[in-house]
Amino acid sequence: MGVLFTTRSARVWLALLVYPAWSQSWVQGVVRERTAQGLRPLARAFVSASTSGGELLGTARTDAQGRYHLLELPAGRLALAASKPGYLTRQAAGRAGFNAILDCSAGCRESSLDFELSRGAVVAGVVVDAAREPVSRAAVSLRRNGATPSPEKPSTAASDDRGRFRIAGLPAGSYTLTVQRRGPAGQNEVLTRTLEIRDGEQITDLPLTLGGQGSFRVAGRISGIRYGEGYRTWVTIQPLDGSARSMQANVGPDGRFRFESVPAGRYRAAAAVVKLDAVERTDHFLETVDVLGDTDSITLQRVEPATVTGTVEVAAGALPASVILRFISQEGLGYNWTRVGGAGRQFDLSGLRPGRYRVGSDSPQVYVKGIKAGGDLASPDEVVLAPGLNRLAVVVAADHGQVSGTVRSPETRKPLPHGRVALRGERGEHSVQADQAGRFLFGKVIPGDYRICAWSSLTPELVGDEASWERAGCQSRVIPIAPSSEIEIELRAAP
Repeated sequence: MGVLFTTRSARVWLALLVYPAWSQSWVQGVVRERTAQGLRPLARAFVSASTSGGELLGTARTDAQGRYHLLELPAGRLALAASKPGYLTRQAAGRAGFNAILDCSAGCRESSLDFELSRGAVVAGVVVDAAREPVSRAAVSLRRNGATPSPEKPSTAASDDRGRFRIAGLPAGSYTLTVQRRGPAGQNEVLTRTLEIRDGEQITDLPLTLGGQGSFRVAGRISGIRYGEGYRTWVTIQPLDGSARSMQANVGPDGRFRFESVPAGRYRAAAAVVKLDAVERTDHFLETVDVLGDTDSITLQRVEPATVTGTVEVAAGALPASVILRFISQEGLGYNWTRVGGAGRQFDLSGLRPGRYRVGSDSPQVYVKGIKAGGDLASPDEVVLAPGLNRLAVVVAADHGQVSGTVRSPETRKPLPHGRVALRGERGEHSVQADQAGRFLFGKVIPGDYRICAWSSLTPELVGDEASWERAGCQSRVIPIAPSSEIEIELRAAP
């Protein structure tokens, strides 16, 4: 059954997508799951349509027979993708790859595109401390070995209050499993393990004990920077989990260094070189270090810094006098920021470590809509900065959406005072408390697809934990928030 909500211009059912009257294209098809027994329809999968520039046009969900319909899409070149949590895309419209490309420049009527998905592998288990007590909020990550320098992100989860975690939708391969937490005395505890995962494999009840793994000796040499007579050179390693503890070792005249008692984990490395007669210091980025055991043969190469320069473009709305752009590392390397203002709207940031970044704005009037790097508009959440000069345009917009409504009691249907409402999507997470009349308002929401839930009682710190949504009995629903839209919705609170 659909859920009624309103926009500025119309009253529609949530199960339907509404687009402008000039739209001309209609796409339908079937999403199937490949199993050992063959293909079968896959219900409740998402199928989304986007422009060639990455702008989301609409999302549909498959029915019990795996069928979907995307109605009244605009004319143009469309990219369609199918997804479902815990599944991997095997084929799109009969071809290899994640997306199906459909040329609807002249309009497409009843075009049929099918997708094939398969269930990904699952790794689940429990994290305990040395006393065999469950560890909650431990950070668990799975990084596919050999994926770097690919921009592939690790799969992550946090253990719940019983120490349990679950990561699904994994492709086959060799992985490094890392578990981290801050210990009772403030120390950083890390556990690592290598896993070989097969297609669709279910690894469950995996026991992981923090505090039981020792530290390791890490030694090697550096290359590409000055050391030896006339110079003092040292190497520093810093855990990528962001903890404050770092370690430092001097570099000898032969370019060698040595660390003792390094906890397992992934570290970023840097070097400092002081020219003794001039007291001039030069800092260098070095390659990252994976500490999984004793080693004496690491060679750390110098990494050329990244510089990013470009302009700010406005896609919708008005640009304030100045905008603060923040380049946030997706690899635990912190962030850099710059203020952009004036007629030229130009920025220049230097001295960044190459890698994956997310670009956001600290200015509440605008949000970062996308990034242009010489071509189509790309997501601001996956910006890869290469060594050397990177030129790009940051596209911002001020066409936020708004979501308001009423939280009602599941038993009486009456407005529920002070219920908790949460909104979660790829472009952000929001949480508010309803007022005495059960009314709530999310005032500035970046356009996109979001899940929304309401509870009669839930503490704010649990709202960001996705597992808490399920444990709290919330059946979330998906709402598309269009630019400059004003959505009114009624929610029944979970217990």
